[in-house]
Parts: sequence; C-alpha cells; structure tokens
Amino acid sequence: MTVRAPSNAEVAAAALASLTAMSPMRLRQALSEREPEGLWGDIEVGRANIRRLFSNDKFRQLQTEAHRFDIEATRAQLSACSTRVITCISDDFPAALREDGDKPPVLFLRGDLSILQQRMVAIVGTRRATASGRATATELGEQLAAAGIVVVSGLALGVDTAAHRGAMRCGSTVAVVGCGLDRCYPARHQAVFDEMTEQHLVISEWPLGTPPAPFRFPMRNRLISALSEIVVVVESGDTGGSLITAREALERGRAVMAVPGSPRVATSSGTNALIRDGATPVTSVDDVFDELGLGPSCRPAPQSTHRVKGMAVEIVHELSQESLTLNQLVERMSTSIGEVVVAVSELLQHQIITESNGWFELSRSTLVSGKECQ
Repeated sequence: MTVRAPSNAEVAAAALASLTAMSPMRLRQALSEREPEGLWGDIEVGRANIRRLFSNDKFRQLQTEAHRFDIEATRAQLSACSTRVITCISDDFPAALREDGDKPPVLFLRGDLSILQQRMVAIVGTRRATASGRATATELGEQLAAAGIVVVSGLALGVDTAAHRGAMRCGSTVAVVGCGLDRCYPARHQAVFDEMTEQHLVISEWPLGTPPAPFRFPMRNRLISALSEIVVVVESGDTGGSLITAREALERGRAVMAVPGSPRVATSSGTNALIRDGATPVTSVDDVFDELGLGPSCRPAPQSTHRVKGMAVEIVHELSQESLTLNQLVERMSTSIGEVVVAVSELLQHQIITESNGWFELSRSTLVSGKECQ
C-alpha cells in the first residue's frame, strides 16, 4: 500500500467531520463560507462567523471537543491508511453529489479517485441471495465494467460483493461503506476490500475509527443511489437496504431497474414488487445498456455458455422456480431416478446448479444471453 501524507486541509476536514456537536447541515453551511483550515481555527478561537451558527450551549460543546481533539493523531491515521479527504466545496467532489440536497459535507476515500469521473450504475440486493442471484449480479457487474461503466455497491454479503467481484474482473468498481475506512465490514471481505483500496475505490462519509452501526447503512444507501445513473436491484425481500436504495434513487430522479424472479422465491418478492410499481425489468444486460443509451458497438460480446438439453432443460426450469431435493425432482420429472441423477450430474459438472444439504438450486445467472454486437 502506497503511503501518502495528508494536507493540512484534509486533516482539518477530517477533524471537522469528527465533531459530534457539528451536524452535517451545519458543516455544509460553514464550509460554503470558509475553507477547512480557517474554519477549524475559527472554532478554536471562537470567532463570530462560526458562533452565529450555534446556540451558546452548542458552541461551548463544539469548542470543548475541538480543544480536546488530537489533530496529529488524525494526521497519522490518514497517512497510515492512505486516506484522502475531500469536502463538498472541493473541485474533485463527485459531480453527481455536488447538487444533491443531502450530500455529505466531507468524504473519505481510499483508492483511485479518477474513477469518480466515469459513468456509474449501482447493483444492489439482499445479503441472503440465492446462488443464481449472486451469479446474476456477477454477470451484470462484469458486463457493465467491460463496457466502461463503473459498478457501485455496498460491499455487503450476497449481491453487493458478487457485483463488485464481477466488475473487478475487467473494469472498475466503487464500494460505499457504512463505517470508517480503517476497517473492513464484514471482515470476511478483507481480501476484496484490500484489492479495492489499491485498484478501485472505497468511499465513506464517516471518519476513521467509526464502527459499523445499523443506522449508518441507510445513509450509505442514499450515497450509492446519488452516485449512480441507474440502480439495478437483483434480489430483494419485501424489506431491506436495496429497497431503501431504490427509493432514494427515485427521489433523486434516477432510473430503477429490477431482475424479475419466481414468485415462489422469497428473494424475488421485492424485485417483482418494484417491477409491478413501474421499475424496468432486467432480463439481459442489454436492458441496462439500453437505459444508458449505449449502442451495440459499445457493448462487450456475449460469452458462450454450456447449452443444456433434454431433461436438463426441464430441471433448470423447475429450479428457476424454487430449490428442490432429488426426490422432489424425480417426482416432477415423472421418470426414473437414474435418468434424473445423470441430468443433475451434468448440470453440477457445468456449475449450472449447486447442491447444499440435499437441496439443489440454480447457480448460473438468470439473465438471457445478450444480443449479438453489430
């Protein structure tokens, strides 16, 4: 990891974001009138231009925090994590956030900031994704990234990380997280997190040292939607963070798309509801390209896949509706167990289905093959 020394302005911005007595709204207002270093000095000496924004009690609390704050420790933390700090008045603040009424006053970033200049699409979904849902997110991430579109998500279990992994194969991705950038949450994604901080980009509005907390994730979701032209929901239950992201996107005039699924699968209930309420269905990555206005010449060539035939086709159809045991498959196929085992073995071999504790489910993307490039 490359270590960089933060500027005085970055350290001051990080310190300002750490003051609990300073609300985001007040900090946005103060930064619109004063650079971070000057603003920090105004607080320390109690100048009138900053005092007027607060009641007397709140300003005393703010000043007490500032006097106790360890500026040099913050400088060392930022340097150790190679973390950049930008404010809502910075030239390199993301253009998509600049006019947002709920934009964060300060952003912490690790990785390649130039990624913020590219077009972005969010891919989100449930943490409890099915194997086919994860495969669908991976395929969407890979195909969009191959076309030069940055994939934005939240580094959560399930759909989010599958989308990041797909994008990392051939393009760029951005993770927006709900904690400080000196930690990875969830911890099992440390390898992905490390690769992203080196070659992609991870963003947080929270200072270093901030632990994950439930209330921070809906706030994280609003940033995902605000950064993106389109939000694609792959799988979702009736409630959850991905639906919050979709709602935040609609409030900002962003397009919302969703992958349809079987009504028998709980993780399709949210996406099917979104489509019922007007979201554009995604049955192929070309649907997303169409929404982006990308012509065929801008799209990656479709990947060849193993073609199933015979009874395997029927098994794939049944498993697209719900997970089933071998006995249930035999009952539905109305044939011998031997023939079903042969077909299931072929599907397992080609990783079209997967088995867990005696239950079979699709492990391949539910998207249809893309249109041929012209």
